[in-house]
Amino acid sequence: MPRCGNSTSSPCCSGEKKCNVYLSREIPVTFGRLKELQLLHLRQNELVGEIPVTLGYCHQLTILDIADNQLSGGIPTSFGFLRALEQLMLYNNSLEGNLPASLINLANLTRINLSKNKMNGSIAPLCGSRSFLSFDVTNNAFDGEIPEELGNSPTLDRLRLGKNRFTGRIPVSLGMICELSLLDLSGNLLTGPIPDELKSCRKLSHVDLNDNSLSGPVPPWLGDLSQLGELRLSSNHFFGALPRQLFNSSKLLVLHLDGNSINGTLHGEIGDLSSLNILNLNGNQLSGPIPKTIGKLSNLYELQLSRNGFNGDIPTELGQLKNLQSILDLSCNDLTGNIPPFIGMLSKLEALDLSHNQLIGEVPPQIGDMSSLGKLNLSHNNLLGKLSKRLSHWPAEAFEGNLDLCGSPLDGCDNLGSGKQRSLSETSVVVVSAISTLAAIALLVLVVTIFLKQRREYFKRGNEVKCTYSSSSSSQARRRLLFHHGANKQDYKWEDIVHATKNLSDEFVIGSGGSGTVYKGEFRTGETVAVKKILWKEDLLLNRSFTREIRTLGRIRHRHLVKLMGYCINRVAGFNLLIYEYMENGSVWDWLHKQPVNIKKSLDWEARIRIAVGLAQGVEYLHHDCVPKIVHRDIKSSNVLLDSNMEAHLGDFGLAKSVVENYDSISDIESNSLFAGSYGYIAPEYAYTLKATEKTDVYSMGIVLMEIVSGKMPTDNFFGVDMDMVRWVEMRIQTQGSDRGELIDPTLKPLLPCEESAAYQVLEIALQCTRTVAQERPSARQASDLLINVLNNRKVVTDKVNMEPHK
Repeated sequence: MPRCGNSTSSPCCSGEKKCNVYLSREIPVTFGRLKELQLLHLRQNELVGEIPVTLGYCHQLTILDIADNQLSGGIPTSFGFLRALEQLMLYNNSLEGNLPASLINLANLTRINLSKNKMNGSIAPLCGSRSFLSFDVTNNAFDGEIPEELGNSPTLDRLRLGKNRFTGRIPVSLGMICELSLLDLSGNLLTGPIPDELKSCRKLSHVDLNDNSLSGPVPPWLGDLSQLGELRLSSNHFFGALPRQLFNSSKLLVLHLDGNSINGTLHGEIGDLSSLNILNLNGNQLSGPIPKTIGKLSNLYELQLSRNGFNGDIPTELGQLKNLQSILDLSCNDLTGNIPPFIGMLSKLEALDLSHNQLIGEVPPQIGDMSSLGKLNLSHNNLLGKLSKRLSHWPAEAFEGNLDLCGSPLDGCDNLGSGKQRSLSETSVVVVSAISTLAAIALLVLVVTIFLKQRREYFKRGNEVKCTYSSSSSSQARRRLLFHHGANKQDYKWEDIVHATKNLSDEFVIGSGGSGTVYKGEFRTGETVAVKKILWKEDLLLNRSFTREIRTLGRIRHRHLVKLMGYCINRVAGFNLLIYEYMENGSVWDWLHKQPVNIKKSLDWEARIRIAVGLAQGVEYLHHDCVPKIVHRDIKSSNVLLDSNMEAHLGDFGLAKSVVENYDSISDIESNSLFAGSYGYIAPEYAYTLKATEKTDVYSMGIVLMEIVSGKMPTDNFFGVDMDMVRWVEMRIQTQGSDRGELIDPTLKPLLPCEESAAYQVLEIALQCTRTVAQERPSARQASDLLINVLNNRKVVTDKVNMEPHK
């Protein structure tokens, strides 16, 4: 029975103005009798059949939402009578056929979404309104030219026409849409250049023209779009050199230019794209060396430069890309020199492809220690020598085409042909050894000299070192770090901190991120802490991460937030230190995604639900109990740390910002002007608006909840090109059987019935947190309450089971 408004007993009847209906079959034709009906919302009701013609008789209807069903047939011609209609939502159905010409009468439309149907023909009948805010017809079979009339709506914010069969050129009239922020014309048959008129759309933040037949040079004015966050021009016919102006896009997050004919060299200014997460230049005609400045792209998650003509050595600066995770692909170029050992320090990297180059020397054994690496291809180079045993678990295909390479998984070194000289002659060995020894002695003398000089300078200018407990401002705290241990308080000097980490040795590294490297410090007293090293920057604007963590964690304390114990500033050493309580069990990301060799055991469901509640309670405290409230801006599984009791603590506040009622302060303006967050966890609206709110944190938290239940990374290739984690969960949670079972991490199975039910409840909460419209997401407090209920209900069920007598 249909239900109206908030009533649960009265059936819908003529005269009601709003109607929310819960059905399981076809839309009743009797709805046409509701002459005063203004809103009809039938989304996600598994409706089948055709749309009744009688709906066109509801002349007062302003919002019609029958999306996410299984409706078929076409759009009724009678819809042309819905002259008051403002929102028409028909997406995710199986509608087909041409649009009725009568739809041109819908002059009051502001939002329309017909995406993911089977409709064809022209979209001109939809273009009768001049008040569009959003227009989406993606994933259909519409054809013909894009109507010029779309440019008549100056308030249009998002225009999505992707994955259709549109032909011709991009209309120059689109340049008249001054509010346009998102333009998606991908997957069509468009030709010609990108019209210069689009440079008038100053608010453009997302441009997707992938998979067309567009041509001409990449327009320089794209670099003048101050809000540009994503630029996708893949699989077209663009040619010429990359314009230097493009590298002015300081907020650019994603740059896809692969599959074109772009030539020339890659300018060093590429390093100015400080916010860049993804850089894909595969399949072009770029040449020259890979610029060292790419090492400045500290937020880079994916780097693909394959199938070009890059030459020279692989820059050692790539070792600075500590956040590189998805892939590093330099294959099919003309790169020479050795494979630099630093690649083994990219601890998050999942795929490495250096195949089809001219690389020489041995394969660095450090690559065998990369626990996160799931794909390796070093084939078809000129590598030589015996492979380290640490590389023996890789298939032979990873090393094939290197004739002078041997050892497991390849043939034994005794099987190498004798026709080539495999080693240096005895004379050459003596000469090389002598030269190497002299060089080593000279280098040692130089290092000792520099060390002694710096040591003298260190003690000479020791007053420039400041270490203090995070909440202390006493002058006696200078040059010491104060720790509180209940009623006791201990002092540690700068020298103690350096000694505890063996001068910040790499062997003590336990993590790294965009803001710094984290070390494990073990003091003589037996106490263990985490020490984060952040390079000192003379430019205050470049030193934000350090000051933000002090300002944020220095004034807050919560059970589920990492505790800042102190900090040190040392201009002489050239870096700052933040001292935290040590989290013995690493991060949630480590437990979910690292290979088992690094983890004692897998996370059971009891641990996961408690981690989910702990994370939510930490975010709730930031949003609701702090004055002013704090937005974290980088919630992800690698920032959720676990103590010895497996209790969750949210850390890394280098991107956090305070939120005040009016955003007039300089700090708020500065904080909002930078892109923050990590790929896969970013709320969709933030990628385009760059405005961080509590709701963007809630979205990121929802992604982590999905990660905790499913065990999958939000950027997992498992989802495919046209699918993301949110949509994947959304589609499967409504099904039954094996598809629904895929939502739960296989390492958790088998689960008790009560645990399985709880897992699906957590996913339902996660879907609420990741709703596309930010206003529809729950607050952190609401999400926390929902998760606590899941935890408590599970406990009740478990206790009840335990109390039942055994039969």
